[in-house]
Amino acid sequence: MSAVSKTVRKSPPRTRGVRWNDAVQSREERNEAKRVALIRAAGRAFKAKGFHNTSLDEVAALLNLTKPTLYYYVSSKADLLYQCHDYALDLGEAAFQHGQEGRTGLDKLRRTLAKYMESMTHDFAAYSVLSDLNDMTPAQKRAIQKRRREFDTRFRALVSEGMADGSIREVDPMLTVAWFMGAINAIPRWFSEDGPLNGAQVADAYTDLLTRGLRV
Repeated sequence: MSAVSKTVRKSPPRTRGVRWNDAVQSREERNEAKRVALIRAAGRAFKAKGFHNTSLDEVAALLNLTKPTLYYYVSSKADLLYQCHDYALDLGEAAFQHGQEGRTGLDKLRRTLAKYMESMTHDFAAYSVLSDLNDMTPAQKRAIQKRRREFDTRFRALVSEGMADGSIREVDPMLTVAWFMGAINAIPRWFSEDGPLNGAQVADAYTDLLTRGLRV
């Protein structure tokens, strides 16, 4: 949990028939699995109805939670939105880790973006790309913006690495990252899980275009 969140950590209250569907062993792992389940439910609800039209009561009802249980994991609706954004960036972090298995700068970039796009085609994560940061507290907004800038820097580094190892032609890293991230972050605006393509297929098509555009 980020230090920005003001959620008070106490012993969790008893739940009322909550089904968390986790198979982890330690208390910390169980609590994290429950927090992620809450974030996923909130992200889907926010995307379906909008942040301002969704109440914490509705989010709690989706998971059959009591209000005390909900407030063990979040301190407010703004805090829940912050956690949605923060978790989406955690998915981006996982994508960067996956990308490090690549052999060249271009291969690392391709693997990173493919993994990221697959993650962002799920409703709970997609809302974090589309929503307004101003709905969070100023401190939470600054924290998310800081992480996003760090991601931008890391993407530029991969482009520079590819130019250095000869896998990417000479380009402007800043403009290149702005180009492909602008296209990728627009995916949640039109993508539907009920559509003709799944997330993996969209990622394959986008990374093919990216590779063709950047390779030497």
